[in-house]
Amino acid sequence: MELNIAVVDDNAASISEVISMMRRFMHEVENITINISKFGNGEKFFKDFSKNAFHAVFLDICMDDMNGIELSRHLRSVDKNIAIIFMSTTTEFVFQTFQATPFGYLVKPFSFEQFAEIMDKTVKFFSENKKNISIRISRMEITLELENICSVTANGHSTEIKTVSGNIIKSVDTYKYFQSHLLCEDYFLECNRGILVNMNCIVNVRENNIIMKDGASFPIKLRSKKDVMTKLTKYLSKTLKGEMFT
Repeated sequence: MELNIAVVDDNAASISEVISMMRRFMHEVENITINISKFGNGEKFFKDFSKNAFHAVFLDICMDDMNGIELSRHLRSVDKNIAIIFMSTTTEFVFQTFQATPFGYLVKPFSFEQFAEIMDKTVKFFSENKKNISIRISRMEITLELENICSVTANGHSTEIKTVSGNIIKSVDTYKYFQSHLLCEDYFLECNRGILVNMNCIVNVRENNIIMKDGASFPIKLRSKKDVMTKLTKYLSKTLKGEMFT
């Protein structure tokens, strides 16, 4: 497998450290070739950036010109699939990174083991076939990638699916059908009766409500709030390598 990865950081020593770990990872993992590109500032990287040019980018947050969070928003507007891994000396920017759908968050100085875990996830993501689900709409059937589902809500005798792109699909399949297919994936969460959400689409939790990227708000079942928050915190902490909620 061949991956194209960029490292964007205005600290030359930090770039060298990431490249060193990248080479060690290639040495320890079979059948992996990584093409590494390095950039000393965000503006230069974005100027040279194009869709599908890179599989992943290791992006420093605190840079003097265009900071990593601002740059990530520009990148995501061009390429929905690039894996963005943020790097910072603190976890204080974690919430601000949510809009860019980060693939990871590494706190400097990070170990090779932490770096390798992110790389294993990246390799797995780009090598695995996407999981799909068949959805019945009236008399026709469509196929949808699971990761493109933002939320699923029961709506009487039908089920409403909202996609990451904002489309709304009304399916004649039962809510239980979606429960059986989605809850076996670690990134789906049932926050209330008849409501399933993709945790990668969550940007915040306010009081007893989950806030999604598109601004939608879903209530958390009060009797299940502790379990819901435990699952959410565990998943996001594992994904972003930082403390998400307190």
